Amino acid sequence: MHRIISARLLILIFVLITCEYSLSGLSLLLKGRIDLLYLLVLDYAFFGKWEHVPFFAFATGLLRDCIGGHLFGIETASLTVTGLLAYFAVLKLEREIPWVRIVITSLFVFLTETISLSLGSGLEVGGGLTWALIEGSFWTTVYTTAFSPVFFWLTNHWFHRMVHLKQYELFQA
Repeated sequence: MHRIISARLLILIFVLITCEYSLSGLSLLLKGRIDLLYLLVLDYAFFGKWEHVPFFAFATGLLRDCIGGHLFGIETASLTVTGLLAYFAVLKLEREIPWVRIVITSLFVFLTETISLSLGSGLEVGGGLTWALIEGSFWTTVYTTAFSPVFFWLTNHWFHRMVHLKQYELFQA
């Protein structure tokens, strides 16, 4: 049985949460943020055990709900749904190609933000869909996607991942 969580992953989660919430004031200036926990879910999908992605996304959503400012369950629901979609995407697509990872990242962040925004504006008291929320969601998608290659490079070094080269047979019997 494979472990879903390791000590290195727990340390990384703590560092990412600290970075994300300590830089939250900067998001007001930039009208968006780099969502490091979304990138962590995608890193797990691309380089980890892709069959555990929905469970990891659910756990990350619960964590975000416990420390975030939304109504409890919004982040869990949005990350679980997009985690399932990411599971099917990495199952069918070639995730080793960098531009495929960038496209999947932008779609994942956009869909997660859209679901979270829709649920939040419909369920939270005093909520409502405003242009500032839509603009923040757009810029979060742009910033997170732009930062994703750096994030994946850093996590590859943190987890000491090896590049697996495919070998093709030159001759067939």
